[in-house]
Amino acid sequence: MKKNHKWIMLFIGMALMVGITDYFTQAKPATTPELIVPTIISDESLQLSAD
Repeated sequence: MKKNHKWIMLFIGMALMVGITDYFTQAKPATTPELIVPTIISDESLQLSAD
């Protein structure tokens, strides 16, 4: 029974570590959507025209 107890605790510990790591490393957008279009325009040297 002690052997099973160790494996269960190990499994729970690993699951907690993975869950905590995933929580703190969630994907965050590199730029806000408002900045995407001006960045693309400047990177590509595009010019906007008001026709």
